[in-house]
Amino acid sequence: MAVEKYHEVKKALLDHIQSLFEEMEEELALSHQEKYALLEDILNGASDEDELRVAFEQWYNEHVDEIGWDYKVVELWNQAVGDKGVEVVEDDEEDKDEDGPEEELPGFGSDEEDEGDKRKNDFKNSDED
Repeated sequence: MAVEKYHEVKKALLDHIQSLFEEMEEELALSHQEKYALLEDILNGASDEDELRVAFEQWYNEHVDEIGWDYKVVELWNQAVGDKGVEVVEDDEEDKDEDGPEEELPGFGSDEEDEGDKRKNDFKNSDED
């Protein structure tokens, strides 16, 4: 009897989890279909390649967090149209330092004393005299 109960409980758990996964897959599929339909609509409003790119970038930026792709918009554009005779777009973001500008601004984290600090110290020293 205990073995039968074990199998019943096990089957009930597996069936329940399977139905939850199927429900999640259906919701995800609907969400993807909606996003695809939105992309179709926004692209239909474009009149040339530049407008297509701008429309695609707008759609991408609105939905990338929900979709969870690890691709940048430029990568997707180039993958999709790179072999269609369309201009491949360069990724400007790769050239930028994500931590900040390449040159340090005076007075912001520089190890060397800048002109402003020298003047402040001169002023402080003249007050102490």
